[in-house]
Amino acid sequence: MLKKHSWFYRLVTTYLPIVYLLVFVLFFVFFMTMNKQSQTQTVSANEAFTRYTMLQLNSILGNIDQNVNAATVNNKEFNQYMFQLHDSDVNPYLLRSKVAELFRQVQAGFPFIQSIYFYRNIDMTVLGTEMYLPLAEFGDRDFVKEQIKQPLPSIWTNVRTYKVLPSQPYDAQVVSLVKKVPFLTEPSGILIVNIDVSSLASWLQSISVSSISSITLVDKAGQLIGQSKVKANKDILNLKFEETGWTFNSGIKESYHYGFFSELYYSWILIGVVMVLIASALIIYLSKRYARPIDASMSRISDYLNLRQPGGELISVVDAAVDKIIDFADRYQSESNLNLPYRQKYFFQELLTGDRPISQDELTDEMHNFGFACNWHSFNTAKLEIDRISDFTESYSTRDQVLLKFVLSNVLKETAEQYGIGIWSEWISVDKMSILFGADAELSMSDISTICESMREWVEANLAFTVTIGVGKMTERSEDIGESYEQAVKAVQYRSALGNNRVIHYEVIARQTETELFDILQLIRTIVQVYKSGNDEWYNQFDFLFKAINRELYTRDELKNLLYYMTFTFTRELSEFPSEYTESWRVEGLIPITQAIDRFETMDDIKKVLLERLSTVAELWKQLRETKNHRLLIHDVKAYIDAHYANADLSLQLLAEQFSLSKNYVSRLFKEETGENFIDYLTALRIFHSKQLLEETGTSIQDIAGLVGYEHYFSFNRAFKKLTGFPPSDFRKKRFTDKIL
Repeated sequence: MLKKHSWFYRLVTTYLPIVYLLVFVLFFVFFMTMNKQSQTQTVSANEAFTRYTMLQLNSILGNIDQNVNAATVNNKEFNQYMFQLHDSDVNPYLLRSKVAELFRQVQAGFPFIQSIYFYRNIDMTVLGTEMYLPLAEFGDRDFVKEQIKQPLPSIWTNVRTYKVLPSQPYDAQVVSLVKKVPFLTEPSGILIVNIDVSSLASWLQSISVSSISSITLVDKAGQLIGQSKVKANKDILNLKFEETGWTFNSGIKESYHYGFFSELYYSWILIGVVMVLIASALIIYLSKRYARPIDASMSRISDYLNLRQPGGELISVVDAAVDKIIDFADRYQSESNLNLPYRQKYFFQELLTGDRPISQDELTDEMHNFGFACNWHSFNTAKLEIDRISDFTESYSTRDQVLLKFVLSNVLKETAEQYGIGIWSEWISVDKMSILFGADAELSMSDISTICESMREWVEANLAFTVTIGVGKMTERSEDIGESYEQAVKAVQYRSALGNNRVIHYEVIARQTETELFDILQLIRTIVQVYKSGNDEWYNQFDFLFKAINRELYTRDELKNLLYYMTFTFTRELSEFPSEYTESWRVEGLIPITQAIDRFETMDDIKKVLLERLSTVAELWKQLRETKNHRLLIHDVKAYIDAHYANADLSLQLLAEQFSLSKNYVSRLFKEETGENFIDYLTALRIFHSKQLLEETGTSIQDIAGLVGYEHYFSFNRAFKKLTGFPPSDFRKKRFTDKIL
């Protein structure tokens, strides 16, 4: 048998080892080439992500700097305090309170801000959100003294420790924005904004949670500010943050280590080429050696096959090889088609978010690659959101949700095609669809409005849920698509004020003035004062507040800020109450209200929750008050005050004599039952009645002061301005103007 198949075994044992070795080397070089390409792409992605992170941080710090400038440079109260320009009717204590409130408002807008304070050169004092101290008693005095000597008007510092008082048991880790003010003249003080390092570190971890990049942020001294959870083998990129002098160090996480073989990539390429040459030479040599006997044998075989059935096993082998090649090509094409939707969605996101400028030619080429046979030169954008997403996800299974979103995409596409308008839409989350309209000619805004309105009506008529659509402005430049989409995103945020199931155009939205916003904040403070006194008048004031809010257009974020301000004001004002009162507010009021604010969609939703929770807490307090042994006594005291508030001699001493009690005992009982001091309650009551007289009568302000218990007009003017924010004369003018409008 061996002798009979000697040529077969000789060929097999000669060529197969060469083929196996060559195939192994080529496959190894092939995978090393793919590995090298993957490594290059990963490094490029790491650099892009690092630059994106740096831009994000630059935007955050820039916004903080700009907002601090905007809030302080042109602020009257801040400039009065900075230069100690006290008007005759300006209380310096009230002025400091207003400046501190200004700092708190800036701090509330940026969760990264740990604290803000201002050092004034004139009297060497420090004013912050929660303190007013001489520099000598301030825990951060050494830092202030050091910054006074610095020549630069504005700098970002390295990581440092911060404490308000020297005896404070713990230090906060911060980086600080130091600004000498005013900016264009000799500085009168230093404004310092402290940024919480732990917040920056948390932000850095959250932004890189799903990334393969490892990012470490250090200050100019090399101190760590924050780093991502991903760990890297080594840093491959260092970017300096010019605005602060900080440095971003980035690398690739440990599982992406390429090892020794990757480092010798070009050596393996050379080895592959050499192996191909050696194998080729060896095959040629052996082929020549075996050519004659094989040719003779093949000639005989050929003659034999020609005499018998043509074809045979050789053709079968060739056919099988061809089938395998075709199958491999089909699988390669299938994998390419599988990745296409991800590439398409990523490019769409880049286009709408404006992460990088995309030219008209690039846009046309990419859209052709994705199957859009078009050449758009006019664009518009929209954002569609499913209303009440919690109901939608609870009512439909995941499979049904995918099917319904597919139906919505097709309906929108068919509607747009009826008007000759191209459309590209992608679902960017469970309830949000981003939409790009395009046309070869100029788009018509009326057509866009009709398409969106038709889509909204179709969903309302045919499905068990509704949608809200925000529409941006038209543009003829592909580079401006991102700005248009940003407008569409902002437009859809107004559904909290306008309601669900509607189409909202960005260009028709009117914004409220700062004066109107100030009135709403003042009304919130009034509601809290009336509420804590136990007066049911707060119901009417509450209803009036929501009517005032509904008259203006606010985005959902703005509404959330107003509502958070309300809960903060309630919590702060009620903190003086006994523990059982504050605990009932925390459990029955604060916690459920905060949860409702986080997930509400319309003002009607949150109004219902607020009214229910506040009524529940008020009823609990009423029950608590009724259990007190002295409830009847305090009730009589309040009734006496309500009846004799106009008596200029009304005082704790007079009440003590009237009810045969000690002055201190009356004061303590009144504070325990009402949550406020006697004088604060009396002042609020007098101002409440004076506002009614100012609104409903033409009586002079001097006479009104006497009618509500003030002997001197100046005392009345000071108390009125302290509670309302403006003098009684301005209050009467404003209410008169509002009635006319």
